Amino acid sequence: MPTDARPVFIADTCIGGLSVVKAMWGAGSAGEAVFMADYAVNPLGVKSDTVIAQVVGSWLHTAGQHSDTLVIACNTLSLRYHQLTGSIKPHSKLKNIVTMVDCIKALVEKEADRLAGRKILIIGTEFTASQQVYPDILSAALPGARISTIGATQLERKIARFQLYENDGESMLNAALAQALAATDVALLACTCFPMVRMQLEALFPGVIFLDPGAYCAGFLQQDEMTQNRMLSIKVTGNMVTKDQVTEFAKMYLGSDSIVQL
Repeated sequence: MPTDARPVFIADTCIGGLSVVKAMWGAGSAGEAVFMADYAVNPLGVKSDTVIAQVVGSWLHTAGQHSDTLVIACNTLSLRYHQLTGSIKPHSKLKNIVTMVDCIKALVEKEADRLAGRKILIIGTEFTASQQVYPDILSAALPGARISTIGATQLERKIARFQLYENDGESMLNAALAQALAATDVALLACTCFPMVRMQLEALFPGVIFLDPGAYCAGFLQQDEMTQNRMLSIKVTGNMVTKDQVTEFAKMYLGSDSIVQL
């Protein structure tokens, strides 16, 4: 990566955004990055549209202090930013803003042949599941697809608060989510926490195709020249979890010791 390049700024309301970091690193982008786990606003989806819009502005401002590229690795904020397009002024230093809405569109374009005519379940938090943006994107691009949504906020909170363990098995799912997964062909993981338990989900539902929109984020960024020199700086807000918890988890999850706290 050129020495004068600014790091990519990735923001989420919890550790979920680390799944986007992992996907980007795997694809050879965002080798130097700043990750903000903004637990001070978590859970965001239960807040008012006005408050969510204020958080959009706050993230734009914070990102502009560190980078010229912001990745909004939160589906709630991505949807709200999408809704506010044209009425909100980005930070003057931000040249590139990538949202999960962008990633969903890229996923659908790439996977159109595999998804056409299938039963597709969009799994997100209650806010994401209540919005029509993702179903509309899928419906417009996938003739004959049968699309449904389900809120899985309980699962998101377990992951975000380090309350979910690898041996949890079926206990990580409530009855409604398990039933919905058993009846679908494809599950779209529309919360960045959910790719963290993808292996468990695939073991429980081997007939379901699980797709991670965050895996398509790297396509919106330049590839790094020196991907082996990865560095992640972590910023944590609020008191729901500690900086040390997030940092140690990031080292384990990303398989890297090149992680520091801001």
